[in-house]
Amino acid sequence: MERDSFIFYRSFYEAIKEISEQEQLKVYKAITEYALNQKEIEIEGVSKAIFTLIKPQLDANFQKYLNGKKAKRKQKRSKL
Repeated sequence: MERDSFIFYRSFYEAIKEISEQEQLKVYKAITEYALNQKEIEIEGVSKAIFTLIKPQLDANFQKYLNGKKAKRKQKRSKL
């Protein structure tokens, strides 16, 4: 399932900015490919370590996205 957007947290940015630009690009590509298209790309080393720490948050946000797309049930009103 493709998405049009995803949440990118400051903590992601703060972690990624500490590595080389070449490694940053790998992480940014991994994050966007996973968050938008649910596809993991092959990365290794520091890039993989950072992505591994970010991935659970992307998964949680994707689950919230799916839950938000489900039809809402009508809640029963209690009679007082």
